[in-house]
Amino acid sequence: MTDTDSPDRKPGFLDVFGVFFGISAVTIGGGYVMVPVIQRTIEKRGWLDEASFYDLFATAQSVPGPLALNTALFVGRRVAGPRGFAAAFLGIMLPPFASILVLASVLGAIGEWPAVRGFLEGAFAVVPGLTAALAFNMIKKRRWTVLRAAMTMAGAVAITLSGSWAVPVFFAVVAVSWLMERRRTC
Repeated sequence: MTDTDSPDRKPGFLDVFGVFFGISAVTIGGGYVMVPVIQRTIEKRGWLDEASFYDLFATAQSVPGPLALNTALFVGRRVAGPRGFAAAFLGIMLPPFASILVLASVLGAIGEWPAVRGFLEGAFAVVPGLTAALAFNMIKKRRWTVLRAAMTMAGAVAITLSGSWAVPVFFAVVAVSWLMERRRTC
C-alpha cells in the first residue's frame, strides 16, 4: 500500500478512473474475468475489505446491466461518492469504446477486401440465429399476461417502423412498459 492509498485518504477521481481504466484495458473475457481483478485491486489498495466488496458485488448482480460495469459503478460510488461513480464509469467504458472506434476505422479501410468481406458475411449470417435463440429463451422463461404480450407486440412494431429513431423508441418502449408494469403492481 502506498501513501496515496492509505485507508485515511479517500481515493479521488483520477485514482478510481486509473484503476478501472487499467483493468478494462487489459482484461479480456467480460465481467466474470474482470470482477476478480477488481476485487483484488481494490482490496490491495485498502479501499474495501473482502466482505464489503462481495456485498457490492451481490447488489451489482441483482440489477440489470453488464456485470463488470455495475460492479465498477457500485465500487466507485462507495469509495469516492458521485465522482467515483463517474470515474468508474469512464474508466470501464473508455477502453472498449476506443477499441470499437479503432476497429470501425480499420474495417472501413479494409472492409471490401474479399477475405474480410467473406468473414463479415459469415459472421452476419450467425447473428439472426443467436438473436432468435436469445428471444426464444427469454419468451419461454417470461410469465406472460395479456398486457405484457400486447406491450411487447406494440413495442416490436414501433421499433421496427421507427427507422433511424429505433434507439430512442426502444428506450421509450422500455420506459412505458416499466411504468405500466409498476402501475399494475401498485
